[in-house]
Amino acid sequence: MVSGKLKSSDLKFTGKFTPCEEGYLGECLEVDVIVQGKTLEETKMRLKEAMQFHLEVFGLEELVGSQKAVFETFEVSNV
Repeated sequence: MVSGKLKSSDLKFTGKFTPCEEGYLGECLEVDVIVQGKTLEETKMRLKEAMQFHLEVFGLEELVGSQKAVFETFEVSNV
């Protein structure tokens, strides 16, 4: 359960945009949402729209845990 009042404007997500043959793939790193667009700008817009839809369908409570995710850079030795 969410404590206090939480608005969708309080949530921030990280988008990863990768060039591909058809344009770009856009991925939200905190939530499993992936989109595709012909241009970088179109892909950014589609990712925002997909996240808004995700919020409408699943609600804010499901996303609160994703805001507590920890991301860390690590090294792997080349064998």
